[in-house]
Amino acid sequence: MNSSRRAFLRAGGRLMAAPQFIGRGAAPLAMNLAGIGALAAGTSAVSASTSGYKAVICLFMNGGNDSHNWVVPLDSVNYSEYAAARSDLSISRARLQSIVSTTQERGRSFGMPLELAPLRTWYESGRAAIIANVGTLVRPIGHADYRAGIGLPPKLFSHNDQAALWQSMQPEGAPSGWGGRMGDILMSANQYPVFTAVSAGGNAVFLSGERLAQYQVSANGPVQINATKEGWRAGSTAVPAALRSILQTTSSPNAYETEYLKVVQRSLGTAATLDTALGATAIAALPSAPITLPNGSSLILSNDPLAKQLRVVAQMIAAAPALGMRRQVFMVSMNGFDTHSGQSIEQPRLMSRVAQSVDWFLATIQARGLLNSTLLFTASDFGRTLISNGDGCDHGWGGHHFVFGGGTRGREIYGRFPVTALNTADDVGSGRLLPSTGVTQLAATIGSWMGLSEIDLGTVLPNVGNFSSRPGFV
Repeated sequence: MNSSRRAFLRAGGRLMAAPQFIGRGAAPLAMNLAGIGALAAGTSAVSASTSGYKAVICLFMNGGNDSHNWVVPLDSVNYSEYAAARSDLSISRARLQSIVSTTQERGRSFGMPLELAPLRTWYESGRAAIIANVGTLVRPIGHADYRAGIGLPPKLFSHNDQAALWQSMQPEGAPSGWGGRMGDILMSANQYPVFTAVSAGGNAVFLSGERLAQYQVSANGPVQINATKEGWRAGSTAVPAALRSILQTTSSPNAYETEYLKVVQRSLGTAATLDTALGATAIAALPSAPITLPNGSSLILSNDPLAKQLRVVAQMIAAAPALGMRRQVFMVSMNGFDTHSGQSIEQPRLMSRVAQSVDWFLATIQARGLLNSTLLFTASDFGRTLISNGDGCDHGWGGHHFVFGGGTRGREIYGRFPVTALNTADDVGSGRLLPSTGVTQLAATIGSWMGLSEIDLGTVLPNVGNFSSRPGFV
């Protein structure tokens, strides 16, 4: 069998294995145009390129981040419209620092709040970019489509379903996510495939593959069975050795026990392997000195859950050569972004926690010469409404997101930045902005950077063929 025929059959098999062909969360056949188009164009498409090392980190902000206050129009006309739409939620000009952008309409300018100053520094240095007005889309749609209910993603404005759509391209209950499906294809390049998709923030569909299981770590590294470790006691110091002896048993009369024993043994083995690799990797401790924030409060990174997650990710990235890893997908997460109330108090804290934690992570990775091999992007359930509910804002749709490192073509805003005002062509009601860039388009750019072929992208992102462009931030 020649290589072209093998490539055709392999691609066809991947397409038939994709979720839309097996009934769960069935999607229109049109969603497979990318894969079918690649096959029709010729079967000589190369498989994933996995030379060197690359890692992607998804920073998921649970609850729906109000990014309308993260990137704010600064020119007089658009700032006035923004302030009128946001009323008590608007940020004063005095608290905004300007940023450079050459891709938006002439005369428009933008700024970021003081709390995000560390991220602005990375942006202005060319190591970060902004992707404007990103949201869940099945295909590009306009205002008329929205009013007619044509081409809409399912269950808009629902936390669980929109978070699942961001992470998997399907509503809640999806069996796999696009990070895990990337891992399905890329894991063969790794000496330890089990460390291909790693979560530092708990179970997430984003990292679940059709064949690949996500590996979860704590802030201190691999999750251990404490009772097997020396020094652990429950009335007797002999317990750890006795338990290890039991777990070394190779079989049991009960088939279920035998299989479960194998799983536990694999868990112990991989934990020991990772623990050894991380122990041999020197990563600076998180700073314990208080950081004074723009609102006068302070933050101690060594106590911050997000910073701790990013530190263990930095450790794993630094340990990748020793583990023989070439491609890894990570996820970290942070709660608190469902700001229906108390937004004027909570949002500055959230901004500062993200900015300071990401800044520490990027500086640590850069110091090891790994920044160009590491791409971190932000994600969230959805954006929020422009209008205030009196103390916060409600569930929206499109929102702005950041991309850092990974050879990013930075100091630029990609995609069309919306008019931040009410009753415009971008507003589908209450200042819910109709996305101009789909999550699929963002994911396709990331997948290409990771080395996926067009056929592979059709498997990972089943509706990628519905979009004719991608943000070129790398």
